[in-house]
Amino acid sequence: MIPDALAERVRAAGREFPGAMALFDADGTLWREDAGEAFLRHLVSLGWVQLPDGSDPYEAYERAVDRDRATGYAYAAQLQAGLEVRRVEAEARRFAAAWVPPRLVGDVVRLRELCEVAGLLPMVVSASALPIVVAAAPLAGFAGERCRGIEVIVRDGRFTTEVVRPITYAEGKIAALRESGPIALACGDSLTGDLVMLEAAQVAVVVAPRSGSPLSEVARRRGWALLDQDSG
Repeated sequence: MIPDALAERVRAAGREFPGAMALFDADGTLWREDAGEAFLRHLVSLGWVQLPDGSDPYEAYERAVDRDRATGYAYAAQLQAGLEVRRVEAEARRFAAAWVPPRLVGDVVRLRELCEVAGLLPMVVSASALPIVVAAAPLAGFAGERCRGIEVIVRDGRFTTEVVRPITYAEGKIAALRESGPIALACGDSLTGDLVMLEAAQVAVVVAPRSGSPLSEVARRRGWALLDQDSG
């Protein structure tokens, strides 16, 4: 459930900043687990994503993330190079329809509804590749056109390896939306990925499991709101 104090802060933000953004991370925030990684594993299992040397693309992705998270997350989008955009988007919708609903975080879905009622503009900004973000977020009640994720340039209807900057991770989440207006609310679960976004918001909301997380410790010290990642 949404605490009364948080609900009042959201309504107050709506009165003070009508039409301002309410930014939500996706993986670990709107749903439990990582949809971007799950979809990449799915594409590998279909044989759509392959490496020239025959090695495991997902293991290559994990090594890239270990070296640098931002470029590693971008690499997941780059691995789709050569694939037809429409085909990937259709597969993302099929995958998301089965994967997302049982993993939705109920308290965050309710927070998105509250933001809308308060006159704020809910948006998703994620470090996953854009096709799976656009496919998955509407299942949590977000409009597809209000989703941001890691993009690559498209040519002749196919993905390339050319990454669109900024990469929507950490400070890149703010940079990608710099011209979209004030941030009334931000909601996220990752210390490394979401802290900058949370610090930029009038109302910061952290999603964490009941066992706690590095970001939930920051939230307690700063007096930020906490929502239960395990809520249905």
